[in-house]
Amino acid sequence: MTSSVAILGIAVACSAACVTTEPATDEIADSLVSGLATADAVTASGPVHGAVAGDLAIFKGIPYAAPPIGARRFAPPVAPPSWSTPRAAVAFGPACPQNPPASGPPPSGTANQREDCLSINVWAHTAGAARPVIAWIHGGGYVAGTAASIEYDGAALARTGDVVVVTFNYRLGALGFLALPQLTAGDGGTGNWGLRDQIAALRWVQRNIAAFGGDPRRVMIAGESAGGASVCTVLAAPAAQGLFSAAAMQSGTCRLVLDREQPTGGFPAAFGVGVVAAVDLGCTSGDIAACLRAAPVAAVLATQRKFSASLDLGVPIGPTLPVVDGVVLDQRPMAAIRAGRGAVPLIAGANRDDTSVFVPVAEAPGAFAAYLTQIGQAAHAARLLAMYPPAQLGERGAAIAYSTDVAFACPALALAGVRPQTSRLYELERPVASGPLVALGAVHGLDFIYLFGTFAAWGIAPGPEAGLSATMQRLWSAIARGQPPAVWPAVPAVLQLDTQSSLATTWRGNRCPALAALGIVE
Repeated sequence: MTSSVAILGIAVACSAACVTTEPATDEIADSLVSGLATADAVTASGPVHGAVAGDLAIFKGIPYAAPPIGARRFAPPVAPPSWSTPRAAVAFGPACPQNPPASGPPPSGTANQREDCLSINVWAHTAGAARPVIAWIHGGGYVAGTAASIEYDGAALARTGDVVVVTFNYRLGALGFLALPQLTAGDGGTGNWGLRDQIAALRWVQRNIAAFGGDPRRVMIAGESAGGASVCTVLAAPAAQGLFSAAAMQSGTCRLVLDREQPTGGFPAAFGVGVVAAVDLGCTSGDIAACLRAAPVAAVLATQRKFSASLDLGVPIGPTLPVVDGVVLDQRPMAAIRAGRGAVPLIAGANRDDTSVFVPVAEAPGAFAAYLTQIGQAAHAARLLAMYPPAQLGERGAAIAYSTDVAFACPALALAGVRPQTSRLYELERPVASGPLVALGAVHGLDFIYLFGTFAAWGIAPGPEAGLSATMQRLWSAIARGQPPAVWPAVPAVLQLDTQSSLATTWRGNRCPALAALGIVE
């Protein structure tokens, strides 16, 4: 990778409520290069021009797969067409198609959406080589989000951790996970199109990251929320073995997986979701696959909006999820990992108040009991009321503690418990002191704001939080580097992340074994 000297244009950070517009075409991206200091790299598909920002070389919007359109919709990703003329890589690629949220502004980076969305971004260094890599999988419930979000700007993490940071898009919602017998790939799998994209992106890293100064032997996969759940499914996927050397599941779970033909807990069968979609789209006879591939994106998204969410984990989750299809996932993730898959050093954890943004429970007498009935846990209400006493925690506090345990904290403990000698647990304790998240405590997503150091994206003016951000960047990078820090022992120790972090020996009041005994968690 080489760099040249010129004047660099710096983009101004926008708050998360802003709607940002990215260039929609390669021609617009090409027009930006003349005003930027450029960095050059050669990928397996062709040469690219990135931009220099101080000591970093930043590449955006590099295709890692061909556009998944036409016959390639609902099909495995394939390599992109090659090119010989240097390609501008200074603007993020489009976000994958997604519905806007039911309320509030859309996530940053999603104003520009196209089905041709499979691109990858790299924050590299202008000098040096063979740095460890952190490959980030964005969250969004498998239905929303983009690697172009300003919250995932990799510059601070790359600098402080002395790593190469990679982010990428993957297909979402029905376009990413619709499964039907009629949509069976040549290898016999169905659904999992978005999961196949994630694996394809990691293959791209293996083939190309050395050209950006990264070490393909030291690649940590990391992600939060659905990105954390993706980390678990990638750990379990046969085709992904050997593509990573460490993993970080942040506020994730290994349970967001459907069976093809049978409902699982509160989640429907994948084929049932597919049938509902096909009927709604009018694809009920003849060449059903061709009909689904020809459906307008807007129609697919409209159908997806009609799907009912499951409350199986205490928070609403849509049914467009990875599928145990016998090929990409040949068994449920935890079973595969317990059998030996994904045997790499692990970070797993949750935020103290992870679900405070999701739980619609007011501070009113009996509200926690009513919530338990709403999510299908009335049979266990007496036991759960004793484990999460509203008299001590408050009605809303009890609901937040319970749902955080079920959705994120206990899954982290279960995954780390498979190979405790090489696993590290954390709980983020520190809320922020300014900005719109103050009232939510250590809420869902706060961990990646600390990890990326992107406080400005949420209107947060960091004080002591900046020090915790740098600490997390160094800790995650140390695991990626293969040098576990002495200050963070393996399980059963728990690192309680705060401006003055500390070690504990118990996890969330030791409630997870009791929840497992009730069959509520794995």
